[in-house]
Amino acid sequence: MTSPEIFSREMSLRLEPVESLEQINELSRLADIIWHEYYLPVLGPEQVAYMLENIQSKANMEKDIEIGKLDYFLIKSEGQSAGYLAIQLRQDNLFISKLYLLKEARGKGYAYQIMEQMVELAKKEKKKALELTVNKHNEGSIAFYEKYGFVRTESIVSPIGGGFVMDDYVYQYPLTPTN
Repeated sequence: MTSPEIFSREMSLRLEPVESLEQINELSRLADIIWHEYYLPVLGPEQVAYMLENIQSKANMEKDIEIGKLDYFLIKSEGQSAGYLAIQLRQDNLFISKLYLLKEARGKGYAYQIMEQMVELAKKEKKKALELTVNKHNEGSIAFYEKYGFVRTESIVSPIGGGFVMDDYVYQYPLTPTN
């Protein structure tokens, strides 16, 4: 598991490592809210339902944590859940698998603060880049990532079952001594 001390700096949000069943229940609750409020217009109700049942489900998140596939974090602001994050340390990069914020938490600079923490963690772990995928129709997130300095490296379409695909761009944020 990723060392949590990297996240203990004073700031307006805190990343809480997910380790307990209670925290996994909170992840599941947040996924249901966020996916319904944000992704319905992007993916449609059928794919959102499929994603929540098969990819963003409590059982799937629990398994990801149990086998060490992803490190999950609850994003907390003033003691309240504002969203969740999942990352994976790969050979050359830190992969941001999930970064989802509740509607009321968007536009407050949280994503920027989280990216700053991810850069710090990736450097500590001697990674060459941050990497993530983003839905091609997720214009708000794409604009944020590009403004932050991420560079689009490829376009991918990945079948996820049920006749659905993830239609994504891959973005990388190269790490250099100056960033």
